[in-house]
Order: sequence, then C-alpha cells, then structure tokens
Amino acid sequence: MLKKIRKNKKGFTLAELLIVVAIIGVLVAISIPIFTSQLEKSRDAVTLSNLRAAYAQAQSAYLTQSSDNADATKATVVYTAPKDSAEATVVVKKVVSKGQDEGLNGLDELAWLTDAERKTLAAEDSLGGKAQNWDIKFTYNADGSIKSVEAADSSK
Repeated sequence: MLKKIRKNKKGFTLAELLIVVAIIGVLVAISIPIFTSQLEKSRDAVTLSNLRAAYAQAQSAYLTQSSDNADATKATVVYTAPKDSAEATVVVKKVVSKGQDEGLNGLDELAWLTDAERKTLAAEDSLGGKAQNWDIKFTYNADGSIKSVEAADSSK
C-alpha cells in the first residue's frame, strides 16, 4: 500500500519552479519603472495641488486685504501693501513641495504663471527640487493682476 501512495504522489519539478520564479522576476523588473514613474507623477500632483491652494489663499488675502496667521503649523498668509506703492504682496508660508531630481512637471496647467516663472519654479533649486517647505510670494499690480510669483526656502 505504501508503494501505491508514493506512485500517485505528484508535485512540481525543479524546472517548473525555476520557470515560475523567472516569470515573477520578469514581472517585477517590468513593474519597478512603472511604479517609479507613477510615484513621480503623484509627487508632482501633490506639489501642484499645494501651489494651487497657495494661489487660492493669496487671492483671498489680496481681495480681503488681510493676513491669516491662525494656525502656525499650516501655511500662513502675510498680506502687505506699502502706502506709497500701487503693488501689494502676499506671501504664503510653509507650502510643501514633494520635490524630486527630475524637476516639476505640470506647471503649464497653471495659467496665472508666466513662462519664465514656470521655468524658475520647475528648476531643481526651487519647487522641482528637494522636498521641503517654501514661501511663495505673489506680487500684485494695482489692477489686481499677478505681477510675479517667486518661491523661497522657508528655512532661510
């Protein structure tokens, strides 16, 4: 009876197991670059979302001509308008950037940025670089249009 049990017992051969392992290895090798590119896209999306939120906060501060320092742990807004100047400045502090080595993509979606500002903000030494907090400075003309947008390191 013992011989009969051994004769009917079946399993995977070494060759079959090696083929399965090789297929899994190929699938992993294909999926790593795809995962990496999706991770970069998500970082860009987070940074763009934070930049859009900073723009909305700046617009609100400009229209109400007020600063918002209610919660110092989150982004704060500082509105300044010198008496003798037609310009107003709004600085949104502590805007988080999820930077990466390749720079920031997607700034062309933000119509309120000029081409020069897009290039500057996307650079490695700005929002497109390392992950950190930024102070985004919006300068407004007398007619309410945005004159310039700049980013500065919050830790400085």
